[in-house]
Amino acid sequence: MEKQYKEILLTNEYEKLLEAKKKGIMAVPCLPVVYAKNPVIAGNTITVETENMMAEEADLSAYPYVLEQAEEVEETYLEKIRCRLLGQPCEILRTKRCIVREICLDDVDKLYEIYADPSITLYMEGLYAKKEEEIAYTRDYIRYQYSIYDFGMWIIEDRQSREVIGRAGLDLRPDREDAELGYMICKDRQGQGLAYEVCAAILTYAKDELGFENLFARTRKKNLASAALLKKLGFHPVCAPSGTKSADDAQIEYYIEL
Repeated sequence: MEKQYKEILLTNEYEKLLEAKKKGIMAVPCLPVVYAKNPVIAGNTITVETENMMAEEADLSAYPYVLEQAEEVEETYLEKIRCRLLGQPCEILRTKRCIVREICLDDVDKLYEIYADPSITLYMEGLYAKKEEEIAYTRDYIRYQYSIYDFGMWIIEDRQSREVIGRAGLDLRPDREDAELGYMICKDRQGQGLAYEVCAAILTYAKDELGFENLFARTRKKNLASAALLKKLGFHPVCAPSGTKSADDAQIEYYIEL
C-alpha cells in the first residue's frame, strides 16, 4: 500500500520507510508493515513477494503516527497529521470573531504576557516559572495529547488581528472518563462575550466531531463570572469536591449533557 498526501508518504513497505528517512522525506507507516522478499527478475520487470513483519522487527518508535486502514482515513485527519509533522498548528474551528487552533511553540511568549496579569491566575494554575520548562511541556503536549486524543486545550485567536487572546478546550483527568471544559480570555478582552462564543462552539464540536455525550467543568464558588458563563452554556452545578478549605473557596463542579 502506498499513498501520497501532499508532502507526506503513506506506505506499509518497510524499505520505503527507511529510504524516506534517509532522504528526509516525511513518512507515516501504515499497518500491516511488510517487507520484500524473493525478488524475481523477468526482463525489465522485478516482482517481489511481501511478508508481514512482526512488531519487534518493524521498529516504528520514531514515528509519531502509525495508521490502520489508511485507505479509510479522512483527508481532514491527514491534514492534521501534516500540520503537526511540520510544526504548524491545526485549526479546529472558527466563530464569528475567533479562531480556535492547536497550540504551537511560538505561542509560549504571548501566553507569558497574558498570564503576567495576576487576575488570570486568581482561579487557575499559572505557567511554569522557567520558560524552558513550559516550552518542553508544550512540545510534549503537542506530540502526545493532540496526536493520541485529537483534542486538548487550544489557543484562541482574534479572527481579524490573529492575535492570541486566550485558551479554551477539553482536557482529561486521571479519575474521569468524561472531559473537562476549560477556558481563559486575556484581561483586556474579557466582558465581550468571547468566552461564551468560543465555548458554545467547542460544545458543538465535542458532540458532533469528537462524540462526547457529556462534559464537566469546575470553578471556584467566588468566581461568579465563570459560574455565570457555565450556566449560560447549559451546565448545571453538581457538587463541591471534598477537601476545600472553606465554603467561600469551594470548587464547584458543573455538568452538561450534550
